[in-house]
Amino acid sequence: MASKRRPCLVSCFLGILLNALIGGVCGAELSLKLEPSDIIAVQEQPLMLHCQVHGIPPITTQWRRNGLLLTQERHYTTFINGSLLIAHFQKTKSDGSSDEGDYECMAQNSFGRVVSRKARIQAASKLLYYS
Repeated sequence: MASKRRPCLVSCFLGILLNALIGGVCGAELSLKLEPSDIIAVQEQPLMLHCQVHGIPPITTQWRRNGLLLTQERHYTTFINGSLLIAHFQKTKSDGSSDEGDYECMAQNSFGRVVSRKARIQAASKLLYYS
C-alpha cells in the first residue's frame, strides 16, 4: 500500500513546489485569477463570460445560471481556460427560457473547489429612434 501512495505524494509535493516557484501563493492550490462581470448583452449576438483559475491540474470548470448547472450543448461552450461562450444570446427562447440571469463559475481540483462571484447578465433594451 505504501508503495502505491509514494508516487502520488511525490507528484503532489512536486505540484505544490512548482506552483510556489512560478508565482503561486503557498497553500493556494486553487484560486480565481479572473471572474465574470455584469454585462448588458445584445440579442442574438455571441457573449463571452470570463473565468480563469490558477491551480494544480487537473482542474475542471463548470458554470451555473441561477443556481443550476449548465449542460454542454451547442448553445453553450466552456473553453479549456474556463470561459463560457453563449453562441447567440437570447432574452426569450422558443421554449420560454432565457439566457438572462446570474452566472457563476465553479472550478475544482483534488484540493478543493472555488466559486466565482455572481455576474448579472441582462438583455439590452431596444431603443426607439424618432426622426
